[in-house]
Amino acid sequence: MHNKLRSTLICIALAHGALYPAKSIAADFPNSRNSSPVYSVPRLAANWQGLYLGLNTHYGWGKAKSANLSGFGLGGHLGYNFQSGPGVFGVEGDFGYTGIDHRGFTEAFRQKWLGSGRLRAGYAFERFLPYVTAGFAYTTGTMKTATGKDDQGHFGYVIGAGVEAMLTDRVSARVEFLHYGFGSQNYAVPAVRRTSVQNNMLRFGMSYKF
Repeated sequence: MHNKLRSTLICIALAHGALYPAKSIAADFPNSRNSSPVYSVPRLAANWQGLYLGLNTHYGWGKAKSANLSGFGLGGHLGYNFQSGPGVFGVEGDFGYTGIDHRGFTEAFRQKWLGSGRLRAGYAFERFLPYVTAGFAYTTGTMKTATGKDDQGHFGYVIGAGVEAMLTDRVSARVEFLHYGFGSQNYAVPAVRRTSVQNNMLRFGMSYKF
């Protein structure tokens, strides 16, 4: 009887020793009543506010009166964003070489330079910023015929939309579609030809925020 009681006490002691580590491990699980609360570090929202500078390249197409225009070009942009919560508002200016032209057998039309000043408004989804933009624009035009050549400047408007993504806290990439409408000008070549210009542009860019 004494041996049986001693054996029973030894078994209880061994069982308790085996279960103690399991209880300690279980206490470390988040759902355990004995576990201490686990705190996660809050994720900071992406910061779009600030001055930025960038480069862009584009493919453009459109019309100068009845002539079809197209071409590739590149340029630069400079802007500043203000941010309030997810709302992002800013101003941006850009200028560049368009490469957009028309070359016929007896005449040609070329847009060499194009610039704009625009407002931007977007809604930030953390590191992604869809936006709309609108403002004024300016482009140069050169018309050549078999009998003459003339240069003029066209003022107009630009509207568009795009999406920008933060690649790092400083570097972002964007793609945007822009539509330009420019007023008419008289080209003396030497007969006067009154010509207006319409452009569409698909533009890709990279920016660095200071």
